[in-house]
Formats: sequence, structure tokens, C-alpha cells
Amino acid sequence: MSGNSKLMIQTKVEQRVAGLAGSSSESLLIDGCIQCIEQCEQILEMVSQEVYVDTSRGSSSIAAHIRHFLDRFSSFFCGLPAAAIDYDKRKRDKEIEHNLEAACFALATIARRVEQLKQAPFAKDLIIVKESVLPSSPAVEISSTIEREMMGLITHSIPHLSVIALQAKAFGYPLNDDFGKAASTLVYERA
Repeated sequence: MSGNSKLMIQTKVEQRVAGLAGSSSESLLIDGCIQCIEQCEQILEMVSQEVYVDTSRGSSSIAAHIRHFLDRFSSFFCGLPAAAIDYDKRKRDKEIEHNLEAACFALATIARRVEQLKQAPFAKDLIIVKESVLPSSPAVEISSTIEREMMGLITHSIPHLSVIALQAKAFGYPLNDDFGKAASTLVYERA
């Protein structure tokens, strides 16, 4: 990609997602995404390469859930310039699923991109989101917003983080009891 194309894409993204300093809901959504990223970081810093890819403690590995988590966030960011997110066109990067170091690098990249969202308010324009809901039907296209999609990233991540927590605990890694729990569950448990 040429420097001019890259600059143009960044400009479009900046127009769509121009930081979150002004709106508390935007700030909360960014913080929610950051919390999910931090939980992934905690796992990646804790586990070995062997544990990362091991499938003996469940039907999938920690790596598969991390890869899926990163795919969703990558799809979100790839779709922002055109205001069209296609979650079915996830990269499904096998390198991330097989290499702990590659996952750490990809997660750091996503973390930086989420942090950059703080620099300007979200555009309130509608965006198009596309995703399959039935294997025998074409993907569904709906209207959404950046805020709604960020909430979706958070709520979609929680079950994956929960499974990751179960897998890590099965290998004997100590995790906080709050790891992989939805905010609403934590609020309920503390009431």
C-alpha cells in the first residue's frame, strides 16, 4: 500500500472514529474493549507456547479463542474506512493460532488501535454490518453504529474469555474469579 493510500485510509478512519474524550458512553466502550484486551494479554503473558496451542483440555485451544477474538477486532477496524464491516471476511490467521509470539504482536496492534479511538468522537453515521447467521443462507446486512459494534466486540469476547479462563485453570494457572465474566454478572454478584 502506498503512503498516500495509507494516509487516505487513516484520514477516513479519523473521520469515522475521532476519539472518545467527549462522550462517556464512548469512553466506557473503549474501556470495555481495553479490559478484554488486557485479559487476553494476561493469558498470553502467563502461558507457554505448548499450553497456548494444546487442545487436550477442551474442543479447542486457548490459541483458537485468541485468534477469533483478534479476528473480530481486526474486521471491525478493517471495515471502518468504508463504513462497512464484514465479519465473515475474517482473516482466520493460522500463524496467530499456532504461534504465541505472533498472537502477542497482533494483540498489541489491536490494543494500540483501540487506544487511538480516544483521540476524537465517533461519527454518528450508520455503518453497514454483514455476517452469516445461518449456514444455508446468504449473510445478513444490517445498519449499525460504531458504538453498537464496539459493544458487540465486548459482549462477543466475554464467552471466549470465559472458555479461555477454564482452559488456563485446567492447566493450573491462577486467574482472578472475575476473569471472563460479563460486567452485568459482576454487578449482580456484588449486589
